[in-house]
Amino acid sequence: MRAVVRSVVLFVGWLGVGCTPAHHNTPDAGAPDPAPQMLVARIVKAWPHDTGAFTEGLQFHQGQLFESTGEEGDLRRISLDQAAPLWSERLEGVFPEGLASDGQRLYQLTWRDEKMYVWSGPQPTRERSLSYSGEGWGLCYWQGKLVRSDGSATIRFHDPSDFHELSSVRVTMYGVAQDQLNELECADDAVYANVWHSTYILKIDYATGNVLAVIDASALARAVKGQVSSYEAVLNGIALEPGTGRMFLTGKLWPSIFEVKLEPAATP
Repeated sequence: MRAVVRSVVLFVGWLGVGCTPAHHNTPDAGAPDPAPQMLVARIVKAWPHDTGAFTEGLQFHQGQLFESTGEEGDLRRISLDQAAPLWSERLEGVFPEGLASDGQRLYQLTWRDEKMYVWSGPQPTRERSLSYSGEGWGLCYWQGKLVRSDGSATIRFHDPSDFHELSSVRVTMYGVAQDQLNELECADDAVYANVWHSTYILKIDYATGNVLAVIDASALARAVKGQVSSYEAVLNGIALEPGTGRMFLTGKLWPSIFEVKLEPAATP
């Protein structure tokens, strides 16, 4: 997102990461959620990434890797072999955000412009745009639905044909609502969500909103430390490669895209 100062309110007291909450979340009614699994993202390999790319969405589509960039951003096709995009189209007058693929089309959100672009074709062209209410942060596709985050603790499910909202679920951990959900990646069993201005990714159950796993990706931030200077150069961008299941993570303005493997965290 654009530079709006908010404190991350996750994990205080549970993981001991020293975050200072900007406000106190109130536990949701009902029994506490099951304890999430604690995982770490181990770097397998680093690939080049454009340090001018304000990454908001990272998505495999028809065998190619695409990226949505924010600020005065664009849609671009990228390669793991080089930092410069292979193709791009700028979106004037809007702030592009999350990106999703249904295998045939790409769907690209905007932040506060309440407009989603639908792209089609081997070299994508804008087919149409759809309107919605509220903010757009992250987007992914799962079982015939587009899944959207808006910075709150709510994940929303939309009909791809007209983007009307079908349902929603509140994301909780230990019964506490988890907000600042940003870039999304839909897997078969759960949705992954970057937590804005943190080095954590949450794995979330589609049906209940329960956090199934907390992924510590701080090794990636350490790997780019000293190579980025902006306050907004934070972890954001998740892509799972179809067929292989390989996971790729990056950040806004980062010099690298990282292939990672998720492993259980060491027991204290």
